[in-house]
Amino acid sequence: MFSRILVAVDGSESAKKAFEKSIYLAQKCNSKLDVIHVVLDSTYGGDSATTFELIDELKERGIKLLEQCKNQAIKNNVLVETLLELGDHAQTIIDIANKNNYDLIIMGSRGMSAFKELLLGSVSFKVMHHARCPVMVVR
Repeated sequence: MFSRILVAVDGSESAKKAFEKSIYLAQKCNSKLDVIHVVLDSTYGGDSATTFELIDELKERGIKLLEQCKNQAIKNNVLVETLLELGDHAQTIIDIANKNNYDLIIMGSRGMSAFKELLLGSVSFKVMHHARCPVMVVR
C-alpha cells in the first residue's frame, strides 16, 4: 500500500508520535522509511555570524535526532534513510516529497488553534495542501 514513507521530525512531542506511527506503518506495509529534519537556513533569518553559529548548532541537533530515529527504525527491522535539509520547513518537505514520489508523508501537528493557523499558517497545514501524496498529521 505504502512502499515509500517520508516522516518529518523536529524533536517535538507530536513529531515523536508521528515517528512512532511511521515505524508501525512501515512494519505493517513493509515500507522503506525516510526520516527528514529541516533546519531553517540563513536566507530566512539574516546573515550575521550569530545566525550561522545557530544554524550549525541546529544542524548538529538535527544530526543527533536523525541518528536516534535511524537506530530506532533499525531496531524495529525497518529499512530507513535519513535526510538533513536546509530551507523553509514546509516548502522543503513538499519539494522532497514531490521530487521523490513518496506514497505518504507523516508529520506531527503542533496543535495550533484554527484561528492561529489561519493567521500564521503551519508547516503541516502547508504540506497537506501542496504535497501530491497523502499526508497523515499526528497529534
